Amino acid sequence: MSTKVNGKFNIFEGYCHGYNIELIEGKKIVQAWHFAEDGWPDNHYSICTFKFEASGNKTKLTFEQTDVPEDKADYIKEGWKTYYWEPMKEYLKGN
Repeated sequence: MSTKVNGKFNIFEGYCHGYNIELIEGKKIVQAWHFAEDGWPDNHYSICTFKFEASGNKTKLTFEQTDVPEDKADYIKEGWKTYYWEPMKEYLKGN
């Protein structure tokens, strides 16, 4: 994954690709995401915003995704839980 604005990324063997819109080290990441999903419009990107905030000796992550096609919203939401949030939670429990 690129660490530069407009830098590209490609994950899950091409299932998702996109580019960085805004990067503020330690504070915020804004990216455009395109999913290789049946019915996902060609050249359509949703916008994912990750905000990081210090909270004592921990970090609070706030996530927002906009511009997801309505018929894909539930599926994408479940994907975040299954492939990101739950594995991350398990990983962080052990560290």
